Amino acid sequence: MKNVATNVTNILIITTLLSGAALASIFVSADDVVDEINITVPVSCSMSGTGMTSHNAEITNGTYQANIGTTTLHAFCNDAEGFAIYAAGYTGDEVGGTNSNKLVGTTASGNSAIESGIATSAGNPDVSNWAMKLAMTQDSGDTSGANAFAIDSAPNVSGGSDASFDQYHVVPNKYTKVAHKNSGTDMMAMTGGVKLTTTYAAYISKTQPAETYSGQVIYILVHPSTALVPGACNPSGTTIGTNTSTDIVCMQDISSTNKSSILSSMTSEQQYTLIDKRDSKSYTISKLADGNIWMTQNLDLDLDSNKTYTNLDTDLGWNGTSYSIASWTPARSTYDSNTKTWCQGGTWNSQYNYCQNNYTPESYDPGNLYWNETLSNYSNWSTYYNSCTWDSTTHEPACDESLNPIATYITVSGTPTQQYHLGNFYNWNAAIASNNSSSITGGIVEQSICPAGWTLPIGDCYSVSAAPDKSFWNLVEQYGWDDDDRALGNGQKIWESPIYLGLSGFWYGRLGNVGSDVFSWSSVAYGDKDVYSLVADSDDYVGPDYSEDRVRGDVVRCVAR
Repeated sequence: MKNVATNVTNILIITTLLSGAALASIFVSADDVVDEINITVPVSCSMSGTGMTSHNAEITNGTYQANIGTTTLHAFCNDAEGFAIYAAGYTGDEVGGTNSNKLVGTTASGNSAIESGIATSAGNPDVSNWAMKLAMTQDSGDTSGANAFAIDSAPNVSGGSDASFDQYHVVPNKYTKVAHKNSGTDMMAMTGGVKLTTTYAAYISKTQPAETYSGQVIYILVHPSTALVPGACNPSGTTIGTNTSTDIVCMQDISSTNKSSILSSMTSEQQYTLIDKRDSKSYTISKLADGNIWMTQNLDLDLDSNKTYTNLDTDLGWNGTSYSIASWTPARSTYDSNTKTWCQGGTWNSQYNYCQNNYTPESYDPGNLYWNETLSNYSNWSTYYNSCTWDSTTHEPACDESLNPIATYITVSGTPTQQYHLGNFYNWNAAIASNNSSSITGGIVEQSICPAGWTLPIGDCYSVSAAPDKSFWNLVEQYGWDDDDRALGNGQKIWESPIYLGLSGFWYGRLGNVGSDVFSWSSVAYGDKDVYSLVADSDDYVGPDYSEDRVRGDVVRCVAR
């Protein structure tokens, strides 16, 4: 206000000398003040269904029946980029399983499932089948049809398209886009949202056994803000290969039977991005110099004690050539707080602040953090660690968080290098998908929390002959590992391209050695407490035969079987 008063005083003095006409041309105003108002309308999408009770039909042998039940899907979404509906059979097991798009007998005698197909009469051979059909229903509030769905066609094995889903079509055994809308819905003009109706048909062969056969179809709304189909892979993600029927977009798409053909389609040391079906997270992979397919990013799977993992999505039940039926429900979920003790199943050593004989799974998610190569200077971390004291009750450290340098490797601006995402830390029990590893006193364990088709690598140099294609030792030897100085040759760093094994440290009640070391689990036990892992440090040391206590939290890298 002082400046305003001074200006007014000056004007009054001038007006005693100038005419009134001159006064308007030299008037001086106060500073402007501008208010800015921003209103954000969040993306809001949902889908519901009416008529979704069981659709029942009684069909005699040798006949066809269409229009079995009608369900109306109501989709609301204000995303300006539109949205899509995906569908998949969901019968008897998870999407993509052996029976996922079949109608399966509901009793033990029902041993002749009905496959998905579009036959309306007896063929050669005479086979029962069932199909689905979609139709767009225009809402009464949309006289222009602007809010109509577009019904999609399904890709066939030749790379072209089959009939549109507005005709009877096979029920897909994996998530398939069946309808989409390219722009957002005018939600106020719609009394019931964008409507899509579904119905089913079936032909029953002359030899089909009498039985009740049941199946399900799951529909999911996806829009650009979610990007990924839950429980499936990114439909538009990076693929390996060019044939529609064999494109690899999921981690679980790689198996021991197709690995050799996939390898031939890959460019050596090029980074590819695939999706883990279990949580739709993406991972970089590469064909490295040992001729095998490796993850070039740490595993970031959050374990859930309410979820059962099976051989369809997780490295469980390996019998030497393929996966047998197997499952695992973790005893404990992944922690997202450092206040959880890692000694619930063991004995605390008060002298050394150390948990002994813990054979239960433990894991920790440190958040969306990226290792930064500039952190090779360990002094900042040492200062932080020296401030820590141990709580004798919780067996957890209490540290001066003002000294915590963790913020320096959270990517704040720019595009982070995906390969340097820290991922999660797991003790070895979690890494091998075990709720009690006390009986394991040595040897190679053939199961893990890796995606199905992948496994933990072999860790010690003496087991290379058992499985050289899965060996840490064999991998680093291809990059010039020198037995004398225990480092990679030619000055190459293990945390650089193409291996990207960043110095992510370890977890044990707190992060340790970030920027100084990396410890990555293998599948090889050493005695009843230790496990071989790969260790590397900022001084160029690389040792694939290093032993670590299984209770500590290390990172996980997987290699294709």
